[in-house]
Amino acid sequence: MRSPFFEKRRQLREPVESGSVRVGDYIMPLVNWSQNGLLMHADDPPAQRGGRVSAQVELLSAGHRFTFPAELRVVRWQPESHMLAASYVCLDVPEARRIATHFQPRISRPHFIADRQADLAAKASTAEKPPPPKPEGTRKDAQSEPPGGEDTVRLADMVIAQKEVAALKVAFARLFHPDTAVRDESYPLRVEMFKQFWAVLEAADSRLKGRKPSGS
Repeated sequence: MRSPFFEKRRQLREPVESGSVRVGDYIMPLVNWSQNGLLMHADDPPAQRGGRVSAQVELLSAGHRFTFPAELRVVRWQPESHMLAASYVCLDVPEARRIATHFQPRISRPHFIADRQADLAAKASTAEKPPPPKPEGTRKDAQSEPPGGEDTVRLADMVIAQKEVAALKVAFARLFHPDTAVRDESYPLRVEMFKQFWAVLEAADSRLKGRKPSGS
């Protein structure tokens, strides 16, 4: 099932770690993307401005891999820089939802918490009578043994933290990425800040995902 994807203004751009857009046999490397479109390098545009093309998109962004077909509309092409901007015309519904959640991670948080509360309530209503207390000599210190479900709560917190870091990376890239930073006297400083702080954000993201930060 296909879903129309309506363009909104001022969407945050996120740089891709790797990726490309294929139109037939023509492959265009991706530079960055947003909830509503793509920016890629193209020696020649696959269609005139306003024209539509069928494409296959593959990219790795913020540690997440996306592969999906899309109908794209050419928004602009800059011959001097060979940069082509395109917006989504329609996407498969599941992929459209996944992209929206990727760029707006906060929308999934209330549902996650509600599901967790419902799960705890269901367990409480169906729980069996607790076993009798152990003799005093064999009882463990309450602080030495975590209560049931603590691992699940910690996992929930980690998932939420990963979403928050991803949102922070998107917002930071919008302000300081070399492709989006304002070309004024502060441009070199903004680019240098991006390089230094992006490494910090990447390291935090890696720690949350249980990976060893690169260069450590």
